[in-house]
Amino acid sequence: MTPESYLHDDAEEEAELEFLRESLEQMDNLADKTTQLLKVFDIRLKNLGRIIAPIYKSTQKLTRLYDNVEMTIGSLDDILLFFNVAKDESDTIRAGPDESELLPYLDSINRLKDASDALRHLDLDSASQSRQEIHELLRIGLGNLSQLFSQWLKQHSGGVDPAAYSSSADIPTFPTDTVKLLSMLATYLNLVNDEVSYDLKLTKTYASIRTRHLLKSLAQFTDMCSMYIKTNSANEPLAGQPGYSGGTGSGNASEIRFCAMHNEHWYEPGTSPFVQYTLNIVKLFQAERDLVRQVMPTVISQDTFLAAADRPFESYIGSGDKMVSYFLNSPLYETLQALDVYGCLIENEPKLDALLMLGSRQRSGLAKLIAKLQSRISKSFTALISLIHNPFKDGMVPKQTGGVHDLVYNTLTYLSYLIGYKDLLTHLFLPLGDGHWSQGTHQDTLGVAQHASDPNDGLSIFQHYLRDVVEALSQMIDQGGKQMKRPGLQFVFLINNHSYLARALRDTMNAGDEGSQSLGLGDLVGRSALSRIESSIERSRKGYVATWKSIMSSFPAASLGPADKLSLFNQGLDDMMRAQKSYEVFDTDVRAMLASDAIDAIMPTYEAFLKQNPDKSSPDFARAMKYTPKDLQRKLEGMLED
Repeated sequence: MTPESYLHDDAEEEAELEFLRESLEQMDNLADKTTQLLKVFDIRLKNLGRIIAPIYKSTQKLTRLYDNVEMTIGSLDDILLFFNVAKDESDTIRAGPDESELLPYLDSINRLKDASDALRHLDLDSASQSRQEIHELLRIGLGNLSQLFSQWLKQHSGGVDPAAYSSSADIPTFPTDTVKLLSMLATYLNLVNDEVSYDLKLTKTYASIRTRHLLKSLAQFTDMCSMYIKTNSANEPLAGQPGYSGGTGSGNASEIRFCAMHNEHWYEPGTSPFVQYTLNIVKLFQAERDLVRQVMPTVISQDTFLAAADRPFESYIGSGDKMVSYFLNSPLYETLQALDVYGCLIENEPKLDALLMLGSRQRSGLAKLIAKLQSRISKSFTALISLIHNPFKDGMVPKQTGGVHDLVYNTLTYLSYLIGYKDLLTHLFLPLGDGHWSQGTHQDTLGVAQHASDPNDGLSIFQHYLRDVVEALSQMIDQGGKQMKRPGLQFVFLINNHSYLARALRDTMNAGDEGSQSLGLGDLVGRSALSRIESSIERSRKGYVATWKSIMSSFPAASLGPADKLSLFNQGLDDMMRAQKSYEVFDTDVRAMLASDAIDAIMPTYEAFLKQNPDKSSPDFARAMKYTPKDLQRKLEGMLED
C-alpha cells in the first residue's frame, strides 16, 4: 500500500471519531434535559397526590355508606318480615303439631322465637304489639308440644308388673322410636324454655305422669302388705284349736298362736309381701332411672327421676311402717319374716341410697324401719326363752294324750328355720352380748354353762342361745310330765317329747362343715346336750317299766288264789291297754321302744307265774286265763299301733 493510502484512512477515522464525540455530547445534553423534565413531573405528581387524597377518602366513606344503606335496607326488609311472622305462622301453631312430622312445627316455633328476638330491640309500638302476638303464639305452640310430650308419655305409662321380670333391664318402658321422639322433644322444650323464659314445668310434667305409673305398678305390693296384716291380725286362736291348750285359761294370745300354729304357717324365705315390695321397687326404680336418662336432658334428668320416685318411695315406707307395727305385736313365729325383711332392707338400703340420693327425711324413714325391726328381733330371743320357762301359766295345761307337745314341736321347727339366717343373726347377737336373752330371768334354772365359748364371737353367742333354748325345752318337758294326771301317761309324755327332741338334734348333727351355711341344730348345740336328753329318756323308761310292773302286784299276794291273781292282772292289763290306746305316739321307734319296755316288764313275770301254777285245768283258773303268753306278747307289741 502507498503512503497516500495510509493518509487517506487516517483522515476517515478522525472524521468518524469526531462524529461520535459530537453525538455523545448531544446525548448528554438530552439526558440532562430529560432528568430535569422528570423532576418537574415528580414535583407535579406529588402535588397532585396531595390534591387527590381528600377526594379518595371521601370516596371510601361513600362506599361504606352505600354498603351500610344496603345492609339497612336488607335488615328493614327482614324486620318487616318479622312483623308478618305472627300472621304467617298463626294457623300452623294453632293447629298443633303433626305427630308423624314434627320438624315443620318446630321450625315455625323457631321463626317465632327469632322474630321475638329481633323485635325486642325496636322501641316501636307496632313492634311491641307484634311481640305480644308472637308471645301468645309461642305460649300456644310450646303448650301444644308439652301436651304432645305428655300424650306420648301417657301412652306407655299404664303400669307394669315388675315381679314378672327378672331384672330392671327386662322391664318394658317405651319403644325405641318413641324414646327418640321424647328425647328430641324434651331437649327442645328444655332449650326453648330457657331462651324464651317460659315455665313449661317439664320436670313436673314427666314426674306427675310417671309417678302415677310407678304407684300403679307397685299398688299390688301395697295391697299384699295390707291384706297380710289384716288377715293375720284377725287370725286369733280359736277355742278347741288343735295343738296347744286342752284346759282352761286364756294366756297371752301371741304365745297361744305360736304354740297352736300348723305346719303350713311357717314362713318361707322370700315370701314376705314387704320383701317382694323391696326387691321390686328397687328393680322398678332402676328401670325408671335408665328411662329418664334416655328421655330427659342431662341437666334435669336426676331431678326429674327424684321427683317421679318421691311419692312411690313414701308409699313404700308407709307400708313398711305398717308391717313393722304388725311385727311388734305378732307371734314369735313372725320373727322369721321380720328377719327376712330386715336382711332384705340391709342388703338393699345402699341400692336405694344410690338410686334416690336419699335426703334426710327419706333416709330417716328407712333407718327407722331397720331400727324397729332390729329391736323386734332382739326382743324375740328373750320372749322365746320366757315362753318356754313358763309354758303352763294361766291354767294352760297340755293335752292328756302324752303326745309331743306343740311348743316342743313348734320351737324346734322355729329353730330349724332360724338357723337359716345364721349369718345375719351372728351380726345381731354380737352387739347384744352373751346371755342378753336371760337378763331378768332365773338363769340358774338352766343348769348348764352360762357362757359362750367366745363372748366376742357372734356365732359362739348364737350357739350359746340355742343350747339354752334346748335346755329350757328339756326342762319344760319335765314340767309337762308333772301335768299328766296318770303315772303311766307322765312317763309316756316324757319319753315321747325327749325322744322327739333328741331326734331333732341327732338328725341335724354333721349336717355341714364347720362354719358352713348348712350347719344344723345338732351341730350348733353340740353332743353334750344330746347326752343329757338321752339320760332323761333312760330315767323315764325306768318309770314307765315300773308302771307296767305295778299291774302284777297281785302275783305275790298270799291271801289270793291263782285265779283271783290272774283276774286282777287281767283287769289291770285291760285298763293299762285302754290307756295306751289313747296315747299319741307317732314315732315308730318310740312305739317300738315302749312296746319293748312293756314286754320286758310283763312277760318274764307272767310266764313265771303261769309256770308256778301248773293246775290250769281248774274251772276258775280256766275262766281267768284270758291270754296265753303268745297272745299277751302279740297284744303288747300292737298296743300303740292304733
